[in-house]
Amino acid sequence: MPSKKANERKTKQLGMNFSTAQHRLRRKVMFMLIQRLKLDECYQCRNLIVDVDDYSIEHKKPWLDEDTRLFWDLGNIAFSHKSCNSGAARQSTKKGRIKYEHRIGNREEEDGHYASRAWYDRGCRCDACKLVKKFSRKQHERVK
Repeated sequence: MPSKKANERKTKQLGMNFSTAQHRLRRKVMFMLIQRLKLDECYQCRNLIVDVDDYSIEHKKPWLDEDTRLFWDLGNIAFSHKSCNSGAARQSTKKGRIKYEHRIGNREEEDGHYASRAWYDRGCRCDACKLVKKFSRKQHERVK
């Protein structure tokens, strides 16, 4: 275990607390690996996460007030923009997020509909949502 004096020297040289610097370095390394594995598509909006400061770890199925094992289940982990992740949390209910597993058909005329990858993934097949999905796939393939 490093001595207190050694950590103080590291803190002084880095200009920030050594444990804070270690956390930031781990985040950068993890984000680099996420990008290399092409897991950098936001779970919520399906757009690319391009900034290390804008990604967050998300649980696909909510674990709070549910099964604690979901917290540790790596198959329940996805990555999202921070704003998308917090937005999804605001939409959640005590029983968990609103589920979009059913097909919603063409919602082009519906109030609140806007062309997006999220609407496409929820089942909308209007021309605008199809175009957004096609564009987001090409954008993701371009980043290699």
